[in-house]
Amino acid sequence: MNQLSRNKVLLTIISILLITNVVMLILFLRIEKPQPPKKLGFTEKLKNDVGFSQEQMAAYVTRRDKFWASVRQQFDSIKETKIGFYHLMYDQSVPDSVLEQRADGIGKQQRNLDLFVVKHFKDIRKICTHEQLPKYDSLLPALIDRMTARPERK
Repeated sequence: MNQLSRNKVLLTIISILLITNVVMLILFLRIEKPQPPKKLGFTEKLKNDVGFSQEQMAAYVTRRDKFWASVRQQFDSIKETKIGFYHLMYDQSVPDSVLEQRADGIGKQQRNLDLFVVKHFKDIRKICTHEQLPKYDSLLPALIDRMTARPERK
């Protein structure tokens, strides 16, 4: 095989490989990657997993909206209290007794928030029928893990 025909064969092979790579690149970029399944929110789980009826869902949504309005206010209040508390570190004249008093205030606010959350979920539990209670109760451990920043259970 002479040099010219050998170069033509190599150029043909390189061209085929280049075209193949370009086609594969185009196909790879056009194929949509599958999205991981979206986790259902608590409302959807009540409807799908627990089996809440339309009436139960309406009662839940009303309670949920009131709950979140109050919880946001409580979170904001705790946040403002903590900001004021931590700014006390710049004032060397503040006695430890004042720091302890302010820390106790934060603790009381957090206690009230936690009690409010527990009462809310107990109230939602009252909406459940007797047959739905085990399903509702099975949702709570993962929710508690989320609220306490623990990794979710599998």
